[in-house]
Amino acid sequence: RISWISNIVVVVSPENIETMKSIIEKYGHKRVLVVKGGMTRHRSIFNGLKVFAEKEFSNHLLQKPEVVIIHDAVRPFVEEDILSKVVLAAKEHGAAGAIRPLVSTVIASAADGCLDHSLERARYRASEMPQAFLFDVIYEAYQQCTDYDLDYGTECLHLALKYCKTNAKLVEGTADLWKVTYRRDLYAAESIIKDNLSQRVCVITDVKEAVAQVGFLLHESLKSQIKVEAISISPSKNDSLLQNMFSGQCYNFVHVNVSSKDA
Repeated sequence: RISWISNIVVVVSPENIETMKSIIEKYGHKRVLVVKGGMTRHRSIFNGLKVFAEKEFSNHLLQKPEVVIIHDAVRPFVEEDILSKVVLAAKEHGAAGAIRPLVSTVIASAADGCLDHSLERARYRASEMPQAFLFDVIYEAYQQCTDYDLDYGTECLHLALKYCKTNAKLVEGTADLWKVTYRRDLYAAESIIKDNLSQRVCVITDVKEAVAQVGFLLHESLKSQIKVEAISISPSKNDSLLQNMFSGQCYNFVHVNVSSKDA
């Protein structure tokens, strides 16, 4: 949805490449290239960067960008504003990344399993994504990486500093940059989804009079109880028509139907 991003490289595990390609084809995504990932985070990112610089790695060599953004797919709520901020900061400083305050105190344990020391939380920040780099900086950093870096490292900003002497600009991120995982973050995900996406509800009904009446009543009930936008339409057998109708819109859908027994 962001027009100033020229290309999107999606790095996925080998066993999921065909699934990802089918998703891209099904929904008509443009500017998207699928690349096989590596065994680790850094090896996957390096594979994604190679499609801009190494012809033998891709059948379709993309034009090298001035700035490249690295982002985690498990952070799906990233806004254009933070992307713009890290890109502008990267153009000026060579590298930039989003940060957030720590929400928990970080402690270190001793060899006996007891507390060794704790860090002063106010002095530290959590490194988040997105991160942005001048392409030449991050690509050179990955070219110089050791196998140990590629196998055990996780922080891209550190590679830019270690191998290219590029000190990243840290940009304050927003609260919606957390990862959607199977841990407690799931509860935060549910909260943000409810706060943001459930403001628009589309009620889909059949053309039958009884069903349409139920849809109308549901529409009115939702309007009277919570602040939502409810739209009542008749579904089309043409899925592409519905897809075009809601293109670029975020809705929660309610499909009202009746069984033959109810009828």
